[in-house]
Amino acid sequence: MLRRSGILSLVLASLILSGQAGVAAECRNRPATARLVGPMIMAGFFGTKPSDAGFQQVVADLEEGLIGGVVILGRNVGTRDDLVAMIERIRSCKCAAPPFIAIDDEGGTVERLGPNIGLAATPSAAEIARGSVAAARETYTALAAKLAALHITMNLAPVVDLNTNPANPIIGQRQRSYGSDADTVVRYATAFIQAHRKQGILTVLKHFPGHGSSTADSHAGIADVTATWSPAELKPYRRLMRKGLAGAIMVGHLANTSRWGGVATQSEGHAIDRLLRRELGYDGVVMTDDLAMKAILDAKPPAAAAVDAVKAGADIIMFTKLGEEDQTSNIGREINGALTDAVCSGGIKTGALQRSVARIRKWRSGWAQHSPRKS
Repeated sequence: MLRRSGILSLVLASLILSGQAGVAAECRNRPATARLVGPMIMAGFFGTKPSDAGFQQVVADLEEGLIGGVVILGRNVGTRDDLVAMIERIRSCKCAAPPFIAIDDEGGTVERLGPNIGLAATPSAAEIARGSVAAARETYTALAAKLAALHITMNLAPVVDLNTNPANPIIGQRQRSYGSDADTVVRYATAFIQAHRKQGILTVLKHFPGHGSSTADSHAGIADVTATWSPAELKPYRRLMRKGLAGAIMVGHLANTSRWGGVATQSEGHAIDRLLRRELGYDGVVMTDDLAMKAILDAKPPAAAAVDAVKAGADIIMFTKLGEEDQTSNIGREINGALTDAVCSGGIKTGALQRSVARIRKWRSGWAQHSPRKS
């Protein structure tokens, strides 16, 4: 009997062989198409314990294959016992493949799992960079071990933005950058990534093409870096790619009219396909920053934002909510439905879908092969 992943591969192949016109005319097996799209979605949820409706819904979406992973935010961290119970429920899900369990735990002001649940704190990137690389390795070994003990499988870090604008409200002022030069950033980011790899935890470089020079916070609106961005901000990505340390790259909601056009996660083919894929030669997984940020949702509804991000070249889209006050919608199902509609209508090309799913599977396969066994 074929495993579900094998069935999905056959469905994808049939979609491609039938041609885009056939897909546009009719989506003969919509549930299978929805499961094909599923690995491309990382969803957030509302709730802090296993009995909460939002958590139960996200687990159901995982088991139906509508999403490929879960993002745990600060709003989801109540007691340590409840957190452990939620993660154990996700790990035991009846899923076609082990789901990604992601968190952004950089240290400093972006730390989800520290003294709030009785665990050690991790210093900010700026504080880490004031010490030695050897000390950074020790700190990040402890951080990775902490996440591994909780069975977190993905840390949405490190930040590799250059701190070219110390007054930057989201990077510089919050001490999230290792420094203003690429050499420093690469040294400490390497220590971060290698410590996580030893624990079998995936990492994601961010925020491509560079958030360090911005004067605005993309959580609050579009961050236009046309007047401040420089090609030097690409150096950490180039160097970490050469070292084989760029398993995945997160693209920020950054606009630059002269270099890549509008918001990088929404402008088709510019920042991702041209700059990252062609100019830098990157063929790994590309993930969006949270599409629930005001930089995106102020401009378009969630469904359109999701489709536009895939058209822009993203392999994995991240959505943690559908609106500022909306805590009841089924995030995974709604975003999956929007992407499935686009595939069935021909708005999302099957060739692009095939490439994204293949990159995600390759990344997942490497993680599965190198992860230490966890009880």
